[in-house]
Amino acid sequence: MTATLDHQDDLDAELDRPRRRRAKLIWLTLGVIGVAGAGGASWYLTRDDGGEAAGAATGPAATAEVVRDTIAATETWSGTLGHGDALGIPAAQGTLTRVAAADTEVTRGTELFRLDERPVTALLGVIPMYRDLGPGDEGIDVEQLEANLEALGYDGFTADDEYTDNTAEAVEEWQEDIGAAETGTVARSDVVFLPEGGRVGTVYGDLGAPVTPGSPVLDITGTDQVATLEVDVADRDLLAVGTAVTVVLPGGAETAGTVTAATVVEAPAAGGAPGEEETASAEDAVVEIEVALAEPVDAALVGSPVDVVRPVDERPDVLVVPVTALLAVAGGGYGLEVIAADGTTSVVPVELGLFADGRVEVVGDGIAEGDVVGVAGR
Repeated sequence: MTATLDHQDDLDAELDRPRRRRAKLIWLTLGVIGVAGAGGASWYLTRDDGGEAAGAATGPAATAEVVRDTIAATETWSGTLGHGDALGIPAAQGTLTRVAAADTEVTRGTELFRLDERPVTALLGVIPMYRDLGPGDEGIDVEQLEANLEALGYDGFTADDEYTDNTAEAVEEWQEDIGAAETGTVARSDVVFLPEGGRVGTVYGDLGAPVTPGSPVLDITGTDQVATLEVDVADRDLLAVGTAVTVVLPGGAETAGTVTAATVVEAPAAGGAPGEEETASAEDAVVEIEVALAEPVDAALVGSPVDVVRPVDERPDVLVVPVTALLAVAGGGYGLEVIAADGTTSVVPVELGLFADGRVEVVGDGIAEGDVVGVAGR
């Protein structure tokens, strides 16, 4: 039974790695094609220096064993090792007098920086600090602030949605402890609410330099190491959230990972002719992927390129041979030159299955685990 034409592209791709090996294989298989019609099973080789035929009984230059194994085809994408998306922390106007160092752990109560010696503190919560808070104010943002004060060990108030005089007293105690003016009120620029803890990434501000309102002083990233990459929209199903992958680090070491985010990002608008409205092409959209590493790796690798690999097809418990063992046979299809214990050979037709890593799944009558087959010489 012959292989279908669908395998030709796979075969060409495998044989193309490296090209020298592909050229050698084609050269060898041409000899087999030449004798297949006459029933010959011997290897017919031509030399590089003139094309003179070798002896008709010449055997294969090298051999391999048919093995039973699991073969898996994979897809690979290029990415970068880091800590995920960065959140820029802007400032009000003033002079930067202190700033947290890069890689500082950020949690509830961490001082991020100081403007004119007024501390800016990280607290935890999902509601941004969008207004000044003081006695008489009510709302979910008040409750969020009071919950943080309570978690930091301050008491004497009820953590609800009302900013009372008791709340103000707790705020004064907190302000005294962090070295801030004891006003009993919390200005919008005094705290930054973060959904979760993290680490200081890049620090943009220089000590002693003036800061303009809204300009970033530093950014905060997650603490976990992640690989980030962009893939074509057509590949998003292969890297859906929850997909297990392998992350290949510089030097070849591997670690497990899991896709934790997959976001489609529209292409930027492309400028048209003068006077025409700019349009974005959906065909150029990409998917931003984030992969969390199962175990942290050397921090010195952060910022390095990595490969993200996942299997796309797998065949367990099948017969496998090197791709270079395949011979084109007369009438189409492929075969293997099986070498018997007494040294005689025969070309056995096979059907081709999955290609991966220079190997191919084969099925054929007369092919069994442990058989020795000829392969193209290196």
